[in-house]
Amino acid sequence: MLAAERASADARISAPLLPGLGAHGSRGRLDPDKVPWRAVGKLRTQHNFPPETLHFLVGYDGSRYAGHATGVRLETGPSYDSSRPSETRGSDWALVTLDTKLGLADRVLPMIGELPQIGSAIMLGGYQQDHPLILMADTECRIVGRATDGTGRVLLRRNCTGTSGDSGAPLLIEKGGKWYTAGINVAAELGVASGLAVLLNEARRHL
Repeated sequence: MLAAERASADARISAPLLPGLGAHGSRGRLDPDKVPWRAVGKLRTQHNFPPETLHFLVGYDGSRYAGHATGVRLETGPSYDSSRPSETRGSDWALVTLDTKLGLADRVLPMIGELPQIGSAIMLGGYQQDHPLILMADTECRIVGRATDGTGRVLLRRNCTGTSGDSGAPLLIEKGGKWYTAGINVAAELGVASGLAVLLNEARRHL
């Protein structure tokens, strides 16, 4: 083996294996000012997550952002138990009420009103662990199945490429020429482009 080939192989072996990334990732950098990504922002937090420490930046692109708001109220899934995260994953969501509106209607992604069908085309994007300052997304993935947590709550299984930092990111689905949130990303599997998303029926009742 040539020295260059050996170095390349060693780099692949020593590189950290992040969950949700397969051997051939399909993520790409996106413009946070384009629809539907105009509605996706970066949430900055501090310890203990009191609402006033939650800072939401919309249109964030490394050194600039289109708008900033601070949390004033935080609601979480009533059945989620942090000591049993896998068993209660179907209630792993949070709603943050912001102190100001951040622009026009195209910065809002409504929740879809029905259960998305298996095979539906979706997109998943956010500010991920290996690219924390850049909006990265898989725009060509699908809902490939359903699962349930330990309490019987339904989850969506997706085959999008996305890793740590995408927790809380929306699964985007298009219907009738309009973009909706089909679910909220909550988990990624190790070594493959696969993970789970929470349905929003429970969260919708708290709006």
